[in-house]
This record gives sequence, structure tokens and C-alpha cells, in this order.
Amino acid sequence: MAVLEDGNIRLRPVNLKEDMGLFLEWYSNPDLLFYSEGPKAMPPYGPDTIERMVKSLSEIGECYIIEIAELGAWKPLGDASITNDKTPIAIGNEEYWGKGIGTRVLGILIRRARERGMKVLKVSGIYEYNARSLKMYAKAGFVETGRVNEDGYEVIKMEMKL
Repeated sequence: MAVLEDGNIRLRPVNLKEDMGLFLEWYSNPDLLFYSEGPKAMPPYGPDTIERMVKSLSEIGECYIIEIAELGAWKPLGDASITNDKTPIAIGNEEYWGKGIGTRVLGILIRRARERGMKVLKVSGIYEYNARSLKMYAKAGFVETGRVNEDGYEVIKMEMKL
């Protein structure tokens, strides 16, 4: 799996052994879990949960660490994956929320999906209260394909034909 770059943003393959501390930090944040995993997600995620999550995504697709170039070094700030059924992006460092980084990462993932010959990208579900994610995927060209009720909230499924 290659390192994917776009200016000062890059996606590098996850190395679970080296990156576990990053995941533990990011997935101990209750706000991140609320927006990405839903209202019943209980922080913090431990090593076993993170290992299952990363291995599952890696077995069915590609799993990356999102990094930003700052002061001459690459700073990890989240994770993203591309599979046939999901295109999750999690900006783990709240300092970078709302700054357009997710939009840029999604653009990189769309280009990668085209390189791989994928015909469609899917989002398995975004909670209705996650307005930033809904806006980001819609802006990139994803359309709603369905809704399900989960934990008392609407979860929106989306996809984009490539």
C-alpha cells in the first residue's frame, strides 16, 4: 500500500504496533466516538477493540493514518479507510476539526478508489447529528441511499458512483 499525498496532507498505511498509542488517544475522546460510532459507544476504546477495528478494515480494504505537515514534520491527526462498503474518516485531534482536512482526505480517497478501479464508494452510516460529515460527503458528490433508526437516531447511508 502506497503513501498518498496532497500538499501538506498525507495518508500513510497504518502500522498497528507503532500507531496503537495514536488510536488509544483518539478513541478515548467521547466526542469522537459519539460522532463516529454513535451514542452508545463507550470510551475509551482499548487495544483489543482498536486492533479488531483496524484489522477488520485492513482485511477488506486499505487503512491509513492521516498526517499534516507542520514545522517540517508529519503530525498524525486521525485515520481513514477505503473499502467496498465503507469510507470512514476520523479526525482524532479536535484541534483540526472544521478546517477542511476531512474534505481533502476524502478527495485523496476518491482518487485512490479510482486508481483501484472501484466503481462506487459507500458510507455505511452517518448519524443525523453529524452535520459536518454529512456536508463533507454531500459536497464531494455522495448521495443518500437510505436511512435506518439506530439508538433513537437516524443513520444515513450514502454512496458515490466513480
